[in-house]
Amino acid sequence: MNFITLEDITIRAGSRMFFEHTDWLIEKSQHWAILGPTGAGKSLLARAISRKVPLPGGQIRYFFDDGKEPEGRTFLHPDEVLTLSAEIHQNFLGQYAAYYQARWQSFEGVDAPTVLNLLRTKNIQPFSADHDSPVDERKLLDCIELLKLDSLLDRKVLSLSHGESRKVFIARLLLRSPKLFILDDPYTGLDQASRERLSQALEEMIRQGEPQTLLINSRMEEIPDGITNLLLVRDGRVVEKGDRKSVSGRARSIFTAATKPDQAGFQTSAALSGLFEGYSRVLAENTARQSPVFIEMQDVSVSYGFVEVLRNIQWTVCRGERWALLGENGAGKTTLLSLVLADNPQSYRNSIWLFGRERGTGESIWEIKQRIGWVSPELHIYYPKTATCLEVISSGFFDSVGLYRRCSPEQAAHAARWLSVLGME
Repeated sequence: MNFITLEDITIRAGSRMFFEHTDWLIEKSQHWAILGPTGAGKSLLARAISRKVPLPGGQIRYFFDDGKEPEGRTFLHPDEVLTLSAEIHQNFLGQYAAYYQARWQSFEGVDAPTVLNLLRTKNIQPFSADHDSPVDERKLLDCIELLKLDSLLDRKVLSLSHGESRKVFIARLLLRSPKLFILDDPYTGLDQASRERLSQALEEMIRQGEPQTLLINSRMEEIPDGITNLLLVRDGRVVEKGDRKSVSGRARSIFTAATKPDQAGFQTSAALSGLFEGYSRVLAENTARQSPVFIEMQDVSVSYGFVEVLRNIQWTVCRGERWALLGENGAGKTTLLSLVLADNPQSYRNSIWLFGRERGTGESIWEIKQRIGWVSPELHIYYPKTATCLEVISSGFFDSVGLYRRCSPEQAAHAARWLSVLGME
């Protein structure tokens, strides 16, 4: 029995056309995964199913009415197709935290709900008159059990780690009873243990049968056992589709080819060394004037209310050392880094030295940030959606989340060279 049909569709994104003349049938009880390399068009195809992008050709039909409309319909009712993606994080967190550091400020996020309050209400807008619209209590308990959320229920949403908030958002969307649940790269930012737990939860959700699932991923090894069918995409077109067993072999060959370096798009190490030449000279000059100890923490503790996140941390990082900070999601890794990055005001109540200077002796957070390069999933959330790749790179000259100053011609040329080296021009 049909569930969703894509009939001779073409998708427009900007001035370009993708997936021209594509047909795809999703039947009831099937759980699909869209697989392909980064930039292949996976999320774009899923957005078309959600009616979020225009179709200059073809149509999509939905058979969600249990046979009441034998020909299907070409429109969606609210909440029938829901998507979990990085954009969900951005839209929600933006209601309560306009900037990344708000997570660490005790006076920020006062209006942010606890996990339990978030899950219990249908409308999560802070000042909505519909704020107390309830959800089904039985389904709420089932979601809490499915995703193992018991220990998080009394926590403020803004205090959650990336992995913890991922599970909460999944529960939030499930409680809205979608017909189709799209999970766009749900494992991003999760450690191995959290990936395994999330995979187990997804397998149980699929086993229960509702909602039907569409998973988007770039890694074949992360596809849960309950996924029945695969659709392989590359360069904005469907390469192959069918049942999981018959398509799996083809998927591996596509991924193998996709991971081989593209010499036309990714330049040689000689180009990279040219980009780093000036940086290495400046770094050598600055290092000669710096303390040999970059980070020193003595009996550092961080707590929020009755929740102790870090306790009696002793840590010294010296010049030339390369550390890996390991631990499960929620273990306190990001909190520890927030002290190093000068984002957490609790650094002032602890004994912390950065680059040979004790915190709280007159230095500004921007003086500290000038010496640190940092990238994370949380940082991506707060970049403006409209920022171009070139603007994101250029913002590094000014230590800003987004580009708000004009680059010099030399800076613009340097940023453009990075795009070229990465094969993204």
